[in-house]
Order: sequence, then C-alpha cells, then structure tokens
Amino acid sequence: MAGDSVARVLVLHAQYTDRLSYYDDWLDAFRDSPLFDVTAVNIVSRTARDDIARALAAADLVVLLHSTNGDTTIYLEPFAEQLADRICPLLSFIGNEVNLPGSPISAKRDVLRNIRPDYVATQLLKEAGDYLWGDLVSKAVVELPHALNPAAFRPGPPQADRPIDIGVRAVRYLPHLGDSDRNALHDFFDSHTFAPDLEVDISTQRFDRDGWAAFLQSCKATVSSEAGTWWLERDDATIEAIRAWTAARMKGKGLVIANDSALRRLGHKLPWWMRAALRKLMSAGPVRHESTVTEDLPADEIYETFFVGRQRPAFYGKCISSRHFDAAGTGTVQILLEGRYNDILEAGVHYLPLKEDFSNIDAVMDRFRDPVARREIADATLGLVMDHHTYAHRVKAVYALLES
Repeated sequence: MAGDSVARVLVLHAQYTDRLSYYDDWLDAFRDSPLFDVTAVNIVSRTARDDIARALAAADLVVLLHSTNGDTTIYLEPFAEQLADRICPLLSFIGNEVNLPGSPISAKRDVLRNIRPDYVATQLLKEAGDYLWGDLVSKAVVELPHALNPAAFRPGPPQADRPIDIGVRAVRYLPHLGDSDRNALHDFFDSHTFAPDLEVDISTQRFDRDGWAAFLQSCKATVSSEAGTWWLERDDATIEAIRAWTAARMKGKGLVIANDSALRRLGHKLPWWMRAALRKLMSAGPVRHESTVTEDLPADEIYETFFVGRQRPAFYGKCISSRHFDAAGTGTVQILLEGRYNDILEAGVHYLPLKEDFSNIDAVMDRFRDPVARREIADATLGLVMDHHTYAHRVKAVYALLES
C-alpha cells in the first residue's frame, strides 16, 4: 500500500460487557485513526453474518479484537468459515492469553486454525506469543500489548489532593494459574499496618471505563504485578486436570454449572447488576456456578498437587497489562512487583519496584511518601506512554503491517 493511502478495515468485536475498558479502547482507536476507514461489526448482533459479507468484499484488512475470543470463542466460531474465505489479510488479537477454565487456549487455537490468520497480535513477549500461536499464522506473530487511551485516562488532581493513598480494583487470580503473586501482593497491602497510617482501598469491585478512570484519579498510587502466569500450555492439560479434580470433590454436593456451559450466552445478555446478583446467588446452595466454586478451592493444595516440581517453560509468560497504562495516564504512581513489563517500564524510573518477598517494603514506602519522588515517577511514566505507547501508536503499527 502507498504510505498515504487510507486502508479499509473490517473490525470485528463482541459487545457483551462494559467492565473491560480495553475492549472499548481498542475499538475507539481504530475508529478514530485517520489511517483507516473502519467498518465495525458486533459479532453478537443478529445481522453480523450479512454485515461481515458486505464489508469483506471491499476490505483491505480484517481485524479481530480481543473481545471476539478473550472470555469465550462461542461468538466467533460461527464465522470461522466465512472469514477463512477472504481475499485480504487478517490480524487477530488475543484476549486472556492464559489457560483458564471456560476460556481455554485450545479453543482459541481451534478457531484460529479454521480462520487461518495472516497475523496474530499477542500481548505477551514475542517468544511466548510464538509458542502459543506461531504455528497457526501464515506470516507472523507480532507483539502488540495494550496501551494508553489519553482521552479516557487523563491526569487527575495533584497528588496531594487525592484522598486514597493506595487503591486497587482487580479480580483475584484463580488457583488454576499456579501463580498467586498478584493475590499475595494485594492481600499484603490490604492487611499490612503502615506507620504512619495510609488510606488503602482494595477491592474486587469492577467499574466501567469512566468509573475506573475516576477511581485511579483519586489514588496517589496503585499496586500490581505483571499479568498472566509462568505456566502456559497449548492444550490446557493442567487446567482440565484441575477441573476434573474439582468435579470429583464436588460430587454429591449439588449441581455445578460449568464455565463453558451453553448458558453463558444467556448470561451475557443480562444487565451487569443482574449478573452480579445471580453470581452471588450461585456462590452457595444446591446450584452453583463453576466460577464461584473455583474461588473457594484451596490454592495451596492445588499448587502442591499440580505445579510443584515442574520446570518453568523456557519462554517468559507474563506481560504488561492495560491497567499499567491506565494508571500512567491518570498520573497514578505504580508500586509493582519486579518484572519485565514487556521491557517498556523501567524499575525505579517508571514504577517503584517491590521484591516478591516484600523484603524492601520499607524502602519502597519511604520513596512513596516523598511527594517529589512520586511526582517525578508519575511524570516520567506519563511522558513515556504519551510519546510511544498510546493506542494511536498501536494502530499505526497495524497499518505498517499492511505497508510491508
């Protein structure tokens, strides 16, 4: 393509939740880009098949966003054959690049095998993305992590005017991942006694995009880790073994609705408040949902049974996540477990690095309490992401694939 040409892109997404802000950010990024003439199709819509057929005929590129496969592939599977019969390149992003009950890597591999993508965009470092998806692409796996949406995540009040010292909103990692680093980190800050005392607000409550941005703007700092796990498998063998182990423990204790039940599609149609109420209802009693059962599983026992003694894969399986860029955009300092963060964030410059055993917590908190240090870190991180890591930068990288 000529460098000044506007490419016609068919962007497929699945609209079933407003609690994952990066779903909205990626879609907005393509729609707002001057590089693309976008036709966006919601594959949950009843008219999706006809809409795709019309757009495919004129498209220079097809893009599958994370929402088409992140939590489930049930919405994407019916269109696999239609997408395979295309004449233009196809790039698929991948959501949740971890082995999860109800959202297995193997299901994503199956649908991609049928679609035959030219490119897969991984959130992971390329070495891990190549392991998971490299045999399914005709051209390349490309490393395209999340980024900042500066229109949604803007700098908030000055640090001194923020009422919460340390705030977190994040779901807990399931024991199936064999990785409890993030849970342990949040539990530590939630229960630790700081002197002088700090206002700490940690919860699993989920917000929509505006609510999440407003919460970050009210926090001086947030604490987190890299996303994902060291243990990645193409065939989900360990996850399925844990699910079988769990089913045996639950035998005779009532009905358990599986994560990948056909009822999932119905659940996605319900408003968020009703989903939350049903989840609470099925967290106990004779009818339970697998997601609530897994939350009560003994994490230590699962780790001892399924992960102890195993050798970590040779590739690095963890990555930076959207929440790191969201915090950067709002000027919120990040206290993070030491890691690579896709080699984007530099420890001590863009975040306060905390050791896995929390042994340097006093030094970290001394620096956190220094308002000048907090401002320097927040400014350096915002400058970095604005210069190199906005969604506009990511969409430009997608356009460069077409040019090449």
